[in-house]
Amino acid sequence: MSRLREKFVIAALPFLAAWVIRLLRATMRIDYVGYERYREHASRGAQVIIAFWHGRLLMMPYCYLGKKISIMVSQSKDGELIARTVRSFGMDSVRGSTTRGWVAGIKGLLRAARGGNDLAITPDGPKGPAMNAQMGAIQIAKATGLPIFPITFGASKKKPLAAGTAS
Repeated sequence: MSRLREKFVIAALPFLAAWVIRLLRATMRIDYVGYERYREHASRGAQVIIAFWHGRLLMMPYCYLGKKISIMVSQSKDGELIARTVRSFGMDSVRGSTTRGWVAGIKGLLRAARGGNDLAITPDGPKGPAMNAQMGAIQIAKATGLPIFPITFGASKKKPLAAGTAS
């Protein structure tokens, strides 16, 4: 890919991705299931670590209930696209992963936690194995004293309503 084309993709794709995520959200009714403890922490302004599977990233901006969050994102080109996309939702990124820049990523998360931010991490990482948690989230929780809240997002077709009923 040419440098000009690569720069265009890195500039345009996050904007389009954020637009698609917002469009998808506009077509959904979201039910929060099992969110009571997390909602209580968020309402008190208590810091947390959000952990979600790498493959469930798409709608995570709408699962977060807090005020300010720093998300660990890979140092790869894909990671750059993700970092720019989540920025449009007011979320910060810390660059690093289990395969590249993990020390910088951990230091960045610890610095963000000291600054009052919530943290987000994909415990299965970009290289997997998928849905097999590594120790990173636990080590960060141990270092910060923050609780880990596992979160996921799922979708299904809405069943049509019977006549005369409301959702």
